[in-house]
Amino acid sequence: MQTTAQDRLSKGEAVFPDEPWGLLFILAAIGFLLIGGMLTSLSVYVSVMQAHFGWSEAAMGGGPVMLLLGMSIGNLSVGALMRRLGVRGLFFVGVSVALCGWVAAGFVRSLAEFMAAMALSGIGTGVATIVPGIAVISQCFHRRRGLAVALFIGASALASSTMPIASRWLIDAAGWRQAFWIFGSVVALIGLPLLCRLPRSINGDQRHEHQASGLTVEQGLRLPAFWILILVLTISQFGMNAILFNLIAYLRKTGFSGSDAVTLFGIANFMSLPGLGIGGYLSDRVSGRILLPLILLIQSAGTLALLGVGHGYAAIWLFILCWGGVAGLPAQAGSMLLSEIIGQRTYATMLGIVFTVNGFLAALAPAVMGWAYEATVGYSRPILIIAALCLLAACASTFCRARPARDESTLCLEI
Repeated sequence: MQTTAQDRLSKGEAVFPDEPWGLLFILAAIGFLLIGGMLTSLSVYVSVMQAHFGWSEAAMGGGPVMLLLGMSIGNLSVGALMRRLGVRGLFFVGVSVALCGWVAAGFVRSLAEFMAAMALSGIGTGVATIVPGIAVISQCFHRRRGLAVALFIGASALASSTMPIASRWLIDAAGWRQAFWIFGSVVALIGLPLLCRLPRSINGDQRHEHQASGLTVEQGLRLPAFWILILVLTISQFGMNAILFNLIAYLRKTGFSGSDAVTLFGIANFMSLPGLGIGGYLSDRVSGRILLPLILLIQSAGTLALLGVGHGYAAIWLFILCWGGVAGLPAQAGSMLLSEIIGQRTYATMLGIVFTVNGFLAALAPAVMGWAYEATVGYSRPILIIAALCLLAACASTFCRARPARDESTLCLEI
């Protein structure tokens, strides 16, 4: 017998006939705080801490590496934690753990202590940002799912371009230890109260998981399309990271001043915001299997345009429009395509696996790019290889075939 909306209301469940944009705002706000204030602002803190502690260049990377590894661990645990704790409990745990690690970083006296604090913050950030946010949005939005995911990722992109500046100002004004504590207090005062507005769970509890359409974890892991998608997204993110962390150095070597290089770097990052808006609009109307190859082709073209930098401004603006415009779209389109492939039954768990593999391997990109630069005595060959890999990834993504379409019943949130 089919459950009606009235039946669900009588059981204490709130049915959302329209898209829950208020829920999206909360998820985006949490992502803005943790991604912007912790992940993308960490380099600002580290540069000051290096001078304070006298760390070497190699030692300076210990904190960011542990943060990224912690996020990968957090991503992998999202599915299991969401089933056990529900949506609200999951985010409370994630934000609390990230908060504890960030505040603890203000007390560190050694590199080992700092790395431990960053690992803790990374685990919490992974548990409470991208993977669970996309999973919740994918299950709660229907007609505007692609746009909602794009806006969610866009909030983190906006944070990445604004929060490091705020962190720099805060450190200059109060000192790096106090900056850790002040921002931790901001997260506690703003983030934790927002979480009270989140639903306890989606579709009641884990007993209803079997009612959602889609594949089990075992079925998904046996699906070639799932592993092709992981490969494609990893290549894309690897290429993005390789360019992102070496772009300023490359631009300076091609004749741009330091200030101009930083300005162009900022413009390229900012272009991801309108790109996400356009991509989100299209993804509600076009299958991810069509969009993802197109996005990767544009990424390849934008990467290739870098080879023309130094011979006029046309190449750099082509790079900004193409590479910058799609910088946030592979994750968005890939998440949508994953939903098409496996459905919603174990979506959070499978998305966590995708981002874990993606995160571990793509984190090597800056170091690999540096090695390739030294081995080839320049950036031209590495850039050409990255563009070629993105082109191959675009071709491979066409083999990510979706599972047969099935009707999905309206999902509800228990409050």
